[in-house]
Amino acid sequence: MTINDKYSHDQIDKLGNALIYLIDKMGSLPKTSLLKLVYIIEEKSIEKRGMPFFNLDFEVWKFGPVCQNLYVEFSEEPILLKNFIKKTNIKNGFVFDKNACFNDDEFSDSDIFLIDEIINEFSGANCNDLVAYTHRESSLWYNTAKENGVLELLLNEEIPTTNLKIDFTELIKNEPSKLEFYYEHKEFLNFVSSLKQ
Repeated sequence: MTINDKYSHDQIDKLGNALIYLIDKMGSLPKTSLLKLVYIIEEKSIEKRGMPFFNLDFEVWKFGPVCQNLYVEFSEEPILLKNFIKKTNIKNGFVFDKNACFNDDEFSDSDIFLIDEIINEFSGANCNDLVAYTHRESSLWYNTAKENGVLELLLNEEIPTTNLKIDFTELIKNEPSKLEFYYEHKEFLNFVSSLKQ
């Protein structure tokens, strides 16, 4: 995450504590698993509730939808998330462990329920399983890559990344009330963020 993105303290706290919660429930996690689980939480939140969980942007990359700023944060020693997670070296690389206790101040009961559902669904999944899930046919990643002519290039590893954004409204485009709520919630989050800068 870069300083130019100006993530709010609330946004960092929610993300950091969600990572702590995932690690508490699932154990130490590698970078790819964390990246995929954050994406899945965002996707499921919008699909089920019509609102973003973290309000992050994701791009179509070779190994699935990725939040570029999180990729950078997880590739190095955490900076913005240093109060929440830490890198631990292991034989074949590194994993992330929690650096603090979980604080639920930024979470509703509905938020916790959603994360618990995802933990239950993916608790035995490894990185490859999570990538396969985000790459499945009809997924936002798959459809966006296919519609923009880069699916084969990504699958054949001819390109590693794109700047194509995942459009979460595709999940709820046939549900007018959720779609309206989504736009209202995004507007609210952006307004609150502008007040805190």
